Amino acid sequence: MTVSKTLINFHVPSDLLATFDRLCRLNGKPRSQILNDLLRSWVLETGRQMLTRIDEVRKIDQHLKSACEKGFDGRLPDMLPQAGNAVQTPARRRFSDF
Repeated sequence: MTVSKTLINFHVPSDLLATFDRLCRLNGKPRSQILNDLLRSWVLETGRQMLTRIDEVRKIDQHLKSACEKGFDGRLPDMLPQAGNAVQTPARRRFSDF
């Protein structure tokens, strides 16, 4: 089975390429093989992460749909901490107040 291949070009900092080439020679593998392995690993890992995100969003959607079906009106409870007394101090005092 033949695999279709495409030539790609991209810019790489010279020092990075020199180090990469040295490591490829030391490893005894051609540059293309290493780059293909790296691309394949990145695609698999990123694909897994995307599937996890999609699953999380799907669960959130299901929870929201369930809440709406149970009569949730869209208002969230007031989660801000309340003062222990009824008097609130102003957030910004003027210099003359001191």
